[in-house]
Amino acid sequence: MIWIIYLILFILSFTLSVLGAQTWVFVTLLVLFVAGTFLALLYPLIWQKDAEKVKRYLLKSKQPYHRFLYAFLYEEEREAETRLTKIKQAQAKKYAEIMLYTQQERWDDAKELLKNMKKSDLTLYYSAIVAMEEGRQADYEQHKNQLKDPHYVTWLTVEELRRKGNKNEALTILENQINTLGGLKLLSALHYKNKLQHSN
Repeated sequence: MIWIIYLILFILSFTLSVLGAQTWVFVTLLVLFVAGTFLALLYPLIWQKDAEKVKRYLLKSKQPYHRFLYAFLYEEEREAETRLTKIKQAQAKKYAEIMLYTQQERWDDAKELLKNMKKSDLTLYYSAIVAMEEGRQADYEQHKNQLKDPHYVTWLTVEELRRKGNKNEALTILENQINTLGGLKLLSALHYKNKLQHSN
């Protein structure tokens, strides 16, 4: 899709230069090009409603973090661990490590890593998960209440219901949420649903 935007930019630039357009027209065109490229890169990760297309995007991506996410969601744990070692960007690597630690139930490792990370919805969500697992109810409630993203709050509510034995209610809430999601959150919710269906 990016090459189409490049082609359009080239054709428009060439046409405008032949017509003797002013400089501000070229600047506007460049700004629109940058914005279009940015949206084209973000669309599959945030808004794409077709899970298979998001999955293919991760599989074809050259970004190590995206390849890790694909391995984490769809391949063996060992492959995800291998992909994690190839992530160079420090923040992305920490997020990947937290995801892996929680899946492996390495709660102490996850908690230690979360201590030194900047507060965000993602870190608050995983802090709540660790607190829930360790039975620190007050900490769990504090982290949950600080979350601004309603999707993370829903996932915590679903996990609460599962732990109380209300698996069918949890699945119903999750399935209703899935219909509203796109991009990586859609893949995460589907992954969670699969785990939920196969849990006790």
